[in-house]
Amino acid sequence: MMKKNLLGAIVIFFVTLAFLLMIDDITSNKNAQQQNTVENYDVNQHSDIAIIDEVE
Repeated sequence: MMKKNLLGAIVIFFVTLAFLLMIDDITSNKNAQQQNTVENYDVNQHSDIAIIDEVE
């Protein structure tokens, strides 16, 4: 009987720990500054990426 109670306590502990880590991860992602960069090119200027299709 005590073995079953100990196993239940360990399961509850790890589920609670996982839940708290998940909440911490969600809140830290909200507060983190997301930095998105967009580069615009002129019509005749090409970027460093490969061009698959080009209309002639």
